[in-house]
Amino acid sequence: MKTVNTVPEILSTFPDSHFDKQRWRDYAGAIHPELPKLCEEDTAKYEFEKDVLPVIETVLGEPERIRHLGSRFEHIVAELQERLPVLFDKECEVTVVLYLGLCNAAGWVTFLGGKKVVLLGVEKVLELNWDSEEKLKALLYHEIGHIWHETYGNLEFPAHTQSRQSMLQLWQEGIAMVCEQILSKDERYYHQDENGWLAWCQEQEPMIKEEYGRRLEQEESTQDFFGDWCDFCGYSDVGYYLGCRFVRWMMKENDLREIAAMGAAELLEKYTRFAGKELPA
Repeated sequence: MKTVNTVPEILSTFPDSHFDKQRWRDYAGAIHPELPKLCEEDTAKYEFEKDVLPVIETVLGEPERIRHLGSRFEHIVAELQERLPVLFDKECEVTVVLYLGLCNAAGWVTFLGGKKVVLLGVEKVLELNWDSEEKLKALLYHEIGHIWHETYGNLEFPAHTQSRQSMLQLWQEGIAMVCEQILSKDERYYHQDENGWLAWCQEQEPMIKEEYGRRLEQEESTQDFFGDWCDFCGYSDVGYYLGCRFVRWMMKENDLREIAAMGAAELLEKYTRFAGKELPA
């Protein structure tokens, strides 16, 4: 695993805290020539002046916070390097980049020049207050979980229907959560656990399983189960809990690498069983 910390470049490129898109393009292009276009195409669906610029300029106005984030990043990746052999039995071929994006994502697994990268967006990390050591570690570990999935299985399968798209997301995030727990050395760890989140999920698990299954059958959207901007019954990211529980349940019969290579039909069949009656421990 390689790492790139661009905090010094962020601070030198925008010393007055004012964002200039051409200066940003030059900065991002120095990281990789494909990065400016990748970010701009991804953020084209937003109103830049209204949705993106205020977040970036607020963050640029906090240079000390950016510096501290860079220092925490260095500490966390050093620790992660030591833990990677728990998951990977070969070199983890990915570059983790701490950079200033265009509100693309706090964590983004993608490709630059045909090579895998994890992009950690300074502006989103700080906007979401994920710059504590615990939150930043969880974010990075989760994204490495997606890298593990892509390395040892099939990260994608054709999802031409809503039910398959919902199963794809549940499966992907569930595997990433299990990897996050393995790296954290805590099978019960959920970085989302604040304000009674985990206790509520555990108490309501039968209802959560049933409702997700109903939507799979009815081809209804499950977006409210995922993303900090959405909520299900007043709780965000419930799909991460459900996905993790589903993958852990499958691990009673299958190796995690086998689960990582499954297709939509097999996963949908297994979910029907999971939501009905669990296998004996």
